Amino acid sequence: MVHALAPQVLAVTGLYHAAGEPFTVNAGMVLTSTTIVWIDAGMTRASAAFLAKTAHSRKTVQDKALLVLTHHHSDHVFGMRIMKEHGATVLAHREARPFLEGDTGNYRAFIADQYGMPPQEADQLLGDVQLSVPDVLIEEDTTLGSGDDEIQILVTPGHVSSELVVFHPPSGTLFAGDAAYADGPPATRFGGPAEWREWIGHLRRLQRLAIRHVVPGHGPISPKTVLEDNARQLEALIAAG
Repeated sequence: MVHALAPQVLAVTGLYHAAGEPFTVNAGMVLTSTTIVWIDAGMTRASAAFLAKTAHSRKTVQDKALLVLTHHHSDHVFGMRIMKEHGATVLAHREARPFLEGDTGNYRAFIADQYGMPPQEADQLLGDVQLSVPDVLIEEDTTLGSGDDEIQILVTPGHVSSELVVFHPPSGTLFAGDAAYADGPPATRFGGPAEWREWIGHLRRLQRLAIRHVVPGHGPISPKTVLEDNARQLEALIAAG
């Protein structure tokens, strides 16, 4: 489903995930005066194609295109080839590089095996996944554009070390990737207490932003309070440990 959060800011919820419904994945886009900025590329070729079509149906002329990957997990990156075919420069955290470079189908095979997909079903559902090293590797908070076109890419490791979020100050929209969950507890299996403490710190830092909408990696578009909800769940997990 496409949600217009501001005239040029769109969130796309309910994209396919191999875990099956009701679990889905979200993505989004900001259409600046010169650039299509996609945030994540979905898990399938079809999802990425839908994201591309949605952007181009609303912005027929642009100078360039960017794809920001919030982290390296399959449900956020498998569609990246489609955006590259549309001329997008790909940005990601430098920690995403080892998972994307030199891929010869191993990542897709791993995901297919994890979710019990026979090869033919993987071909049909996931499509032809082609991963590559992002064009720009980010190590620190980065601001693109200015004024109504300003976009902030913020480094927020915790869920995984390659985690980024994208904030659009003019609309108050935070594309949180998996730094925030709105359909259940945060996914913590990729780290331990040290990573969770770092994650909490970033969630509290994000709360200082003038946020109107949080687009999580999974689940419904949420108010800013979802960040504190996630932080408290992580704190409870640490305390129980």
